[in-house]
Amino acid sequence: MPLSNAERQRRYREKLKARAAGASNVSVVEQARIAIERAIQALWAYHERPGPSGINWGQIDGCRTIDEYRSELERSPSNLLQACRAFEPDFTGLTLPEARAVVDVIEIADALRLAAPGRIVLPQDG
Repeated sequence: MPLSNAERQRRYREKLKARAAGASNVSVVEQARIAIERAIQALWAYHERPGPSGINWGQIDGCRTIDEYRSELERSPSNLLQACRAFEPDFTGLTLPEARAVVDVIEIADALRLAAPGRIVLPQDG
């Protein structure tokens, strides 16, 4: 049974609190899940803003809630990575924290496919 958005957010906040408290027993898998959740939240925040035409993305793609958006990302294993890579190379439209969350997922995906590490430069990084 899929978790509700509220349950996912509760777990995410608990993990963040544990990390802030110095809990070092967070596994690599949990760290990846946290990074993915941050990226999904960043993509949703972007999705909530109007597109270039002034129309909200929800009206364009039909995803009106984060759960609908998450469901769309879950349909194919590559959807999340494609959504993240769509912002390359300059991450226009994302705030710096949102861009960092998206870059983290791209870098995790590259590491998993054994790609040579690259340096992604965010516009504010210079």
